[in-house]
Amino acid sequence: MGGILGWLVRFIVLTIVVNLVWRLITGRRPQRAQGAARPARGGATERAGGALVRDPHCGTYIVQSHALRLGAGPEAHFFCSDNCRTAYQAAHPQ
Repeated sequence: MGGILGWLVRFIVLTIVVNLVWRLITGRRPQRAQGAARPARGGATERAGGALVRDPHCGTYIVQSHALRLGAGPEAHFFCSDNCRTAYQAAHPQ
């Protein structure tokens, strides 16, 4: 049991030392997993799976290519479901 605990402590110390050396050399933390959401122009959020858009009725974020669209161009709204689109149309008659 003491042997496993000793190796675990060595591993943790080694990990801390490697991170400190990395920060000294590069001036930043090591990179995490790729594909994290990041803001893009036009209010959409870019992801590895495509641009995310926000449903104006319920606030859910959905991939733009799978969303239901209402309108065109910069005035377009995207919805996660037909129920949200119908409720939005009822609340915002044109």
